[in-house]
Amino acid sequence: MASTYYLLDTFTQEKFKGNPTPICILDKALSVQKMHSLAKEFNAPVTAFVGPKDVNQIYKIRYFTIIGEIPACGHATLGAAFVLLNTTDSNQIKFETIEGIQLQTRQDKKITFIEYPKFKRVEFEIPTSLRSALGIKNSESHFFCEELQSLFIELKSEKEVSELSPNFKLLRESTSRIKEVVVMSIAQNQKYDFVLRSFCPWIGIDEDPVTGSVHCVLGHFWLDRLGKVELVAFQASERGGQLYIKPLQDTVEIGGYSKIIIEGQLKEYSR
Repeated sequence: MASTYYLLDTFTQEKFKGNPTPICILDKALSVQKMHSLAKEFNAPVTAFVGPKDVNQIYKIRYFTIIGEIPACGHATLGAAFVLLNTTDSNQIKFETIEGIQLQTRQDKKITFIEYPKFKRVEFEIPTSLRSALGIKNSESHFFCEELQSLFIELKSEKEVSELSPNFKLLRESTSRIKEVVVMSIAQNQKYDFVLRSFCPWIGIDEDPVTGSVHCVLGHFWLDRLGKVELVAFQASERGGQLYIKPLQDTVEIGGYSKIIIEGQLKEYSR
């Protein structure tokens, strides 16, 4: 069987919205150099590479930006799950990341869900230079997630979130401890519970169109804040995207729609 690739728009029901996501379903292993080269060729925020199932019926999954490999990516996992759930006979797909984390996925009424571990929030002192680079003077709350190396900052209003215009060069230079900063607020639109934007210049993505994995942290944060066991988030990027979040006891289900835009074959590659 030839290796195939798909270009999807994830976390959206509309084409050319959400997060553009290349998914490569491999019939044999590729070297890190080859996967990185393909990711640079696709030139999308993140490209996922899915190997054949192992003896335990688990798919190995790896993620690459144009800069290099990253350990986790929610929207790329969502895209890979959507492809496999709709091109195989399986109604559940299990992945294993390079860190050995196993992710169970399923589909419910055309929404693909990924079950992630619940990640903790810890205190973090925000450098003054980072606040300046974001253009933020005051915040309602903030915290850090060690597993994701992500900083979360809550602002007072959706308007403040949408009007941010970071200086990405200064943001990169402000700290080397983090790989992403998520800025969020309660949603003004009653269709959603909260809105967010994600800035990742440290890994080559100035602004991520839609971010999945951060909701491993945000699910329980907004459960505590709003008292809701099912949450809907809107990522207020230029493309925009919608996420469905279900905080469970020790895990979080993160869901969204996807649309396949292009399907093709990977040719003339080798290990």
